[in-house]
Amino acid sequence: MTSHEPERREAEPGWRPPDRRDAAIALGIFAFALGLRLAYLGEIRTIPFFEHLLIDARSYDDWSRQIAGGQWWGDRVFYQAPAYPYFLASVRVLTGGGLWAIHVAQMVLGALSCVALFFAGRLFFDRATGSVTGLLLAVYPPAIFFDGLIQKAGLGLLGTSCLLLLIALFQRRPAWWIALLCGAVLGLLALTRENSLIFVPAIPLWMALRFRAGSGAEEDEDTLAPGRGIAAFALGLILVLAPVGVRNFTVGSTFAITTSQMGTNFYIGNHSGASGIYEPLLPGRHTPAFEGPDAALLAEEAMGRSLTPGEVSRYWLSRSARFIGEAPGEWLALLASKALMTLNRFEIPDTEDIYVYAEDSRILALLLPRWHFGILLPLAAAGAVFAWPRRRDTWVLYALSTLCFVGVVAFYVFGRYRYPLVPLLLPLAGYGVVEAARCILAAQGRLRRCVAPGLALCAAALLANLELFDEGAFRLTAYTNMGYIMLKEDRLVEADRYLSRAMAASSEDADLQLHMGALRYQQGRLPEAEQHLRYAAKLEERDHRPHLMLARVLRELGRTDEARRHRRVAATLAPAEEAGER
Repeated sequence: MTSHEPERREAEPGWRPPDRRDAAIALGIFAFALGLRLAYLGEIRTIPFFEHLLIDARSYDDWSRQIAGGQWWGDRVFYQAPAYPYFLASVRVLTGGGLWAIHVAQMVLGALSCVALFFAGRLFFDRATGSVTGLLLAVYPPAIFFDGLIQKAGLGLLGTSCLLLLIALFQRRPAWWIALLCGAVLGLLALTRENSLIFVPAIPLWMALRFRAGSGAEEDEDTLAPGRGIAAFALGLILVLAPVGVRNFTVGSTFAITTSQMGTNFYIGNHSGASGIYEPLLPGRHTPAFEGPDAALLAEEAMGRSLTPGEVSRYWLSRSARFIGEAPGEWLALLASKALMTLNRFEIPDTEDIYVYAEDSRILALLLPRWHFGILLPLAAAGAVFAWPRRRDTWVLYALSTLCFVGVVAFYVFGRYRYPLVPLLLPLAGYGVVEAARCILAAQGRLRRCVAPGLALCAAALLANLELFDEGAFRLTAYTNMGYIMLKEDRLVEADRYLSRAMAASSEDADLQLHMGALRYQQGRLPEAEQHLRYAAKLEERDHRPHLMLARVLRELGRTDEARRHRRVAATLAPAEEAGER
């Protein structure tokens, strides 16, 4: 008997087909996860973002309404990933409902993701690991949070979880239809999150290496050679992505199999002075409605001619390539900074902030301090060390996690951009929990198995819990956005409350000062409005909006010469199409 045979016997229970007990566990996990998410939905219904959508959420909602209204083909190359808006449109058409129906549908998707990860963990490891994995996702606070947003994160979670399940199933029973589904699901995932394309070469390579000398899987009539599995995977991918490429070429002369924004996004995260976090190409223009046109406008001005969407993307890629070539040291330091941010416990907020939501949700307030990425990463590191002796069956988890990490660091970092790492790490984290429990409950001698995983856990915990951010300062974005929503709704008392909270976090934000100026103007407090608007113009000298509003305030104060001067400054700074409109 070789030294590997005991490990193989220990692994074998994880390869048995699901039975009634598995079905009962899956149903329990689904019911628990869905119940928790629906309870959370009831808690957040009064938060301004729930009914009043901003930025990406507003863009997705508007797009889905157009699709549901019959504009399913569209007339331009996809700039944003299309799968999520088409999902929203499908929910609208099927239910006839609005945002509530969408929220509930997303909670169902979140619960299904927990079930998919249960079965993935079951197939990669064993039933106990699968159960822990599914439950860990069910109570993971960012998962609950993202399931409640009008954002594509929840759909991406389901896609990644199903991809892992199919990979685990193919490893157990390599059949052509599983490989085909694997390619199709990855294609759909790429239409949700474009950087998922980084998995495309990795999965065929895994198929070739994993099965080249015998898979160890059970043989039946569906079993096929690695070459046929790779071909079936490629076919599934092509069946999903090729029609999108043809459609994009038809409407915009650009054969883009997903979207045309890769170059722009890469530049935002890779240029001189980049922070590693999203910054708009033009100040104050951080919505999808502006981002695509601004990228084209700036590229066409630089090139002196009209450009196709593909040429616009290549222009911004060339800008980043020039920066990397001219300042490799600065770029490497930027990559290191983004790597640390990606692995940090803090959920870098976008429009909406999980920590602000926790102020109105007892569920998030209870779970978030106790279960976050700063705990997940160390558990996954320990699980990866525990699983190393059976790496022949699990190295695909290591590879996909590493590639996903690289895909985030290559662009820029948000909590929701880092989120696809979670389902890839959770099976390893689940295995780490189960194996640590087994060592503790077993004979004293088995505790030695915990030494190396324990060291990995400690190292990862130190790395993930570094204090990198002024976390309170990030909350001003969410407070500012909520204040802006209330301002648009003419609910000035609530707008004042949210904007004052933002001011307490930090006053050094141009958008906050702009909205405070608008609030004071509507309240008739013109001298204060002038003060805020001048500060906004000072904080962001390239933004035309403070000057435009300042001209209005000064005119009402009777200072017409100053008003005209600021009006001219606004016209000079405004993007070309806005200046033309005026």
